[in-house]
Amino acid sequence: MKSFEKLSEDLATRRAELKQRQREQGAKFKAKGVERAGTAKAKSDALKQRTSDDASASLDRIKQMAAQKRSAAAERKAKQKEREDISKEIAASRDQKQDDIKDKKEDREEIRKKREKKRMEKEKTQEKRRDTAQRIMNNPELKKNPTINFDQVVG
Repeated sequence: MKSFEKLSEDLATRRAELKQRQREQGAKFKAKGVERAGTAKAKSDALKQRTSDDASASLDRIKQMAAQKRSAAAERKAKQKEREDISKEIAASRDQKQDDIKDKKEDREEIRKKREKKRMEKEKTQEKRRDTAQRIMNNPELKKNPTINFDQVVG
């Protein structure tokens, strides 16, 4: 059997070892805690950085899409304006052609009226000459005296 002294020494040694183990366990626990906290902080910082990068990249994409939409809208407006300008040019050309056709028609009508007027004047002149010739032919004085002056018969 052990003696009381030895038992006391064993107890004291065991207590000292227990305290040493508890200190070591406490130090390990603190070290693990610090390490875990550092790892968690690093992960958190990395996540924050990645989130920030993703957010800025997302914001850049949104800005780029907005710029593309603006440029597409501007391009659509430019094409629409170009179409409208072409339509206006076509309409103006059509109107010009119609005006030209109308002017040509009026010119032809004017020429036709001039020709008709000239023809009518010729017909009137011929009718006067026929009437005059008929009066002369039917004039009894001329039949009696063929040497009568034309102005005497007409006048």
